[in-house]
Amino acid sequence: MAATSSLNTLDLNATGERIMLDYILDALKTANRAIYDIPQPFLPPHMNAQNLADFRLQKMNGGWVADIYFQNVPTGQPDAIGTRDAHPYKTKQEAFLAGAEMLCTLITGTPELPFTALGDQIIGAPR
Repeated sequence: MAATSSLNTLDLNATGERIMLDYILDALKTANRAIYDIPQPFLPPHMNAQNLADFRLQKMNGGWVADIYFQNVPTGQPDAIGTRDAHPYKTKQEAFLAGAEMLCTLITGTPELPFTALGDQIIGAPR
């Protein structure tokens, strides 16, 4: 199941290009959370809201990690940031929420999420 506008839910077991990233961005817009290009002094300049390419969850080291990918990456520069591979989350949901907080901080300045989690379902929380 992909993100749907009628139900405003996301199934974490769904797969596909950009589904999770698009869901998070749509949830922020629905919640009237402005998407800014907030400079992050600890990140290279190309890692910004305009260059977002993907948000992925991956199994790693017996758990789950979340990664945020960027496009328009200069040669020799990293193309992703994410949760720590050495300390993965036990569940896919925990990894998703941690990665979503990173993404929200990057593009809105706060880790506040515009949705809630129920099992493997993420449900948009109207504001």
